[in-house]
Amino acid sequence: MGAKVEVEGVRKVWGTGRPEGEGAVSEALAGVSFTLEPGDFVALLGPSGCGKSTLLNLLGALDRPTSGRVLVDGRDLSLLSDTGRDLYRRRTAATVFQFFNLLPTMTSLENVALPLLLDGIPLAEADARAGAALAEVGLPEKTGSFPWQLSGGQMQRVAVARALVARPSLLLADEPTGNLDSRSGERVLDLVSNLVAARGVTIVLATHSTEAAARASRVLRLRDGRLEE
Repeated sequence: MGAKVEVEGVRKVWGTGRPEGEGAVSEALAGVSFTLEPGDFVALLGPSGCGKSTLLNLLGALDRPTSGRVLVDGRDLSLLSDTGRDLYRRRTAATVFQFFNLLPTMTSLENVALPLLLDGIPLAEADARAGAALAEVGLPEKTGSFPWQLSGGQMQRVAVARALVARPSLLLADEPTGNLDSRSGERVLDLVSNLVAARGVTIVLATHSTEAAARASRVLRLRDGRLEE
């Protein structure tokens, strides 16, 4: 089951310590509002610097808005404690980044199992679930491979498996095909698209590519921190 997401009048400003952003050097988001229903697949489309990554960071509880609210399944993310934010990222919202972020000294299986181990899952169960996640992304034979032994497309598929292994209800994808060739990028987008049908996961894909955005059922266009749908 996917998550319900409500973004209410969110502003994010940089360069000021004042709570409401008065005198801010830069306004990354300027009063953004939208609602996502469980199972929505939404693309945030816009050029570099328009606020896409900032918005994903707020949805992933990696940052807090200067004003406004971000609610996921009714929970205001700004009110979560540090521990609550960690648990939210482990169990509810998973992120796939452009640069993979795999640990180079760990195998694919170990990279994918790591979030489960951090959440207290026993090693045998974590390894079994990690192996199943790697099979789901088409890499059952790469469990013992290190990142340096994989292609860029394979590394990103391992990163997708790592995001899926905790069975999140919200998947955030920040330019997941930005470092891939067109064929590898298409395969990653296929994986992301299939999640909606297979699991009902709510997906937010940030991209500057109209081709990638066309995979989504809804497109939100960001420009200079403002939303155009």
